[in-house]
Amino acid sequence: MEGVIDAVTRDLLTRTPGFDWVVTEFVRVVDARLPPRVFHRHCPELAHPGVTTPSGVPVQLQLLGSDPEALAANARQALRLGATGLDLNFGCPAKLVNRHDGGASLLRDPRRVHAVVSAVSRAVGDEIPVTAKIRLGFSDRRLALACALATQEAGARRLVVHGRTRDEGYRPPAHWEWIGRIHQRLSIPVVANGDIWTLEDYWKARTLSGCRDVMLGRGALADPWLAARIRHWQATGERLADTPWEARAGILADFAALQRSTLPTRVVTALIKQWLNHMRQRDHEAARRFQAVKRLRELDALLAGLEAPATA
Repeated sequence: MEGVIDAVTRDLLTRTPGFDWVVTEFVRVVDARLPPRVFHRHCPELAHPGVTTPSGVPVQLQLLGSDPEALAANARQALRLGATGLDLNFGCPAKLVNRHDGGASLLRDPRRVHAVVSAVSRAVGDEIPVTAKIRLGFSDRRLALACALATQEAGARRLVVHGRTRDEGYRPPAHWEWIGRIHQRLSIPVVANGDIWTLEDYWKARTLSGCRDVMLGRGALADPWLAARIRHWQATGERLADTPWEARAGILADFAALQRSTLPTRVVTALIKQWLNHMRQRDHEAARRFQAVKRLRELDALLAGLEAPATA
């Protein structure tokens, strides 16, 4: 999730138990080996023992590109810098990325998917795992299984499948049953992704896909406690109580405090609104606050609007 899940956001989300691992924003690879500073910018956790968030959750570095040799060179660079896992992005639906032959654009040819995964897997050998993320296709689902099998045959250790094609973008619904068709044919772990906003969504996705694990993206931003809710429900069969607005406002305040030391306040203000926009999809109080603060330009005024007591 480019421009959204940076190191600060990963830190805050993983302070609540529930996540097994997290993935960086993609490192865009074109035709050259990138300098170490690029990897450290995308993944500051490379400086931490074990490459984890401060809470100890492993972080995988994600690469995006289409040139097998360039991706292999950058995989070796990431390995030298201490990466403990590499993820390959074949799912990004952004038009700019696709026009430059990245992300979901490769899903039109399973042979290209195979070439990329194979090159990166050979580059790092058995030292660290290589995983991949795909969608169900570019314009349609005809090649979904072929692309999934290509990742496995080329050496991927795990595959995340988003339940829509590139052309479907994020329009509901996610086709979890199609993920199930892939899961039935692959021997590596398959992880279901897409439209998992609630416990009910989790259970339906798991039932229809047959996948034991799910990946949370926008759902974790909308409800930063969703992973914990899923874990608690798995362990006890009980639902955690709804998170009060004060806790949600608190995570946004912590986000501001961590970001404002390195980013201009106008950028921090925009990022908070971006996160609040995700929260309002599933929380009435967040929706009300978003309407109240969306035109504010001063960071302190925005935070004051978020931290004011909730009305009955």
